[in-house]
Amino acid sequence: MVKFMSINRFLLVLFVFFLCFLSCKNRTKISNTTINYSYNSMGLLVVSLENGKSFLIDTGADGSLIFSDKIKINSTIRGISFVNRKHLFYRRRIDSLQIGNLLIKNHNFIFAKAENSVLKKDTTIVGILGMDILSQKYCYFDIKNQTITLSDKKKQIQSPSFVYSYKLPNQLASDININGNVFENVIFDTGFDSFLELYEKDKEKLNLQVSLEEETRSDIFNNQRIVYFEVPDSMKINNVNFTFPKILYGQKHRLLGMAFVRCWSSFLIDPFEKRIEFYL
Repeated sequence: MVKFMSINRFLLVLFVFFLCFLSCKNRTKISNTTINYSYNSMGLLVVSLENGKSFLIDTGADGSLIFSDKIKINSTIRGISFVNRKHLFYRRRIDSLQIGNLLIKNHNFIFAKAENSVLKKDTTIVGILGMDILSQKYCYFDIKNQTITLSDKKKQIQSPSFVYSYKLPNQLASDININGNVFENVIFDTGFDSFLELYEKDKEKLNLQVSLEEETRSDIFNNQRIVYFEVPDSMKINNVNFTFPKILYGQKHRLLGMAFVRCWSSFLIDPFEKRIEFYL
């Protein structure tokens, strides 16, 4: 009986070891590297491929995505998700993908059609790099030199001027203080081109003295519409003062975007401490 139990224990240990081996083998692997980025026509960050196509760097996306109707990449299907009755997302594993100097191995990308996206009219952007990839390493954005460095070691810089602590591993959402008022779940989103978006109901809470600015934008069907921004002379976010920030009010999101990013010379995403450090 004792001998039989010992054999079972040995087989159990062997089975667990085998599962760990499979898990390590199939785990996403990201190279330590520095990649160059540029800005597209909307002022968003893109990394170019050799064929002239590019990937959007989107910290507001918790998953990375391939537009299957824009580029063909060898992949293995891992699952299917319904977004609604019309649209399907396929999750597929890509064994190896080179984006600029960044080498990604064994990663599950979402495959979807660009026709369901606001990027459907942009023929150059073929995919999105989201936080599932960017959170694998320390991720340092040098705004001045337009580079992104992914590394196992944290870059040592001076004390940050602004700190943004977030809650979930792949979603950069935080509660922030604006002029003494706390707003919950504001997402830091480099896929959003403006400075700040809040809910329509937040307008009364802020009660700012503002001027109005208008801008023409296109929706996913390429329909033109006028968007109105409220622009106060100044506003404090987490006790840091910003002059003439553009605020967009809507129904769907609270976001800090690329116009906020351009106030800084660099920022560091620390996925282990779940914080973003901004530097002047």
